[in-house]
Amino acid sequence: MENISEKSLAKSHLVNIYNREKMDITGVTEVISSTEKEIFARLQNVVMTIQGSDLRVVKLIPEEELLSVTGKIDALRYDTKINKKSFMSKVFK
Repeated sequence: MENISEKSLAKSHLVNIYNREKMDITGVTEVISSTEKEIFARLQNVVMTIQGSDLRVVKLIPEEELLSVTGKIDALRYDTKINKKSFMSKVFK
């Protein structure tokens, strides 16, 4: 588990979702991890978790803080911590 520093939000971000099949997000500074079911993206002071199926990072432009994702988008969540499961916990469900 990784803590994100608590600093004031200097920039806002914008999320556009098109028919739950495509998503454009501004204000993304980094993609922490990406699988077909889950994408963790770091914003200014939070981590956005995108859940769904057949998810793909189509475009990531760090200089412009832009992220584009395609796939079936089921959920979007904001967290102050990254809660990734360990490899062994995934193997022994």
